[in-house]
Amino acid sequence: MCFVPVSSTTGKDFASTILTQLSQLGLNLEHMRGRSYDGASNMSGKYRGVQARANELYPLAMYTHCCNHVLNLVIGTSSQLPVIRNAMATISDTCAFLSRSAQRVWIFQDNVEREVSGSASSRQKLKAICATRWVERHDSIIIFVTLFPAVVSALEELQQENEQVEVATKAATLLNSVPKCTFLIAALVMQHTSGIILPVLKLLQKKELDIFTVIELIDSVLDILRHNRSNCENVCHKIFDQAKNECEKYDAPLLIPRRCKCQIFRDNYPSDDPEHFFRKAIFVPYLDHLLVEMEDRFFDQKQKC
Repeated sequence: MCFVPVSSTTGKDFASTILTQLSQLGLNLEHMRGRSYDGASNMSGKYRGVQARANELYPLAMYTHCCNHVLNLVIGTSSQLPVIRNAMATISDTCAFLSRSAQRVWIFQDNVEREVSGSASSRQKLKAICATRWVERHDSIIIFVTLFPAVVSALEELQQENEQVEVATKAATLLNSVPKCTFLIAALVMQHTSGIILPVLKLLQKKELDIFTVIELIDSVLDILRHNRSNCENVCHKIFDQAKNECEKYDAPLLIPRRCKCQIFRDNYPSDDPEHFFRKAIFVPYLDHLLVEMEDRFFDQKQKC
């Protein structure tokens, strides 16, 4: 509609600016029945936020925390699981490194043509990890996993660089992180959950959605995640097989990380089977985080419905 400059970011001044501008656009605010914005305190605050001021003037206009923003918070909080967080950082560093110069972009594209077959080869570029929007991060993860053979080949080629020592050193450092079993399993788990959540994230951007349709979409995601959780052995087995195949390609041993008696800073699950260990260390905790966060953060929206 329009952009309006503001000199103050308090809830009271924001509310005044928003309501005044809407009136100037010719909208009858007495007919307003719904409002939605993010969860920042100056917007959603119950006592001094825009929500509180608008409730005083237009009590029939129900406030709803933007559901796309809520789902963004769900994924962001769940992704603080250390192994997921570390894998995300590695993906971000690799994407940035391979796109930082024209030479590296050309080398990567050349490896895509040689290493990636089928429709995936039509995508010639990695997508940078977005700092705020998780719908973009999901795309980045899916693309990274799809083009993974080309990523490894490009890094192997760049580590042989003789003229640029810093480039070769960085490529070698990334190679020590990327084709490793823990990273591969974490990336594949994120790709799996991205395939479930990404369609809903994109649907939530449509302006014609109402709160009832949104709750149906969220419930459908929760049902799929719960089904994955109750069948975690079968679902994780497929992910583990895929990781095993990738590890064999790059001679990466599929081993349980080293453990000791008093280990408090990383997972120390008692298991002699790598699949069982990684299921308990990565897949189940990440899925549980997503389920708990979604059920908790969408509770208010469901109550309003």
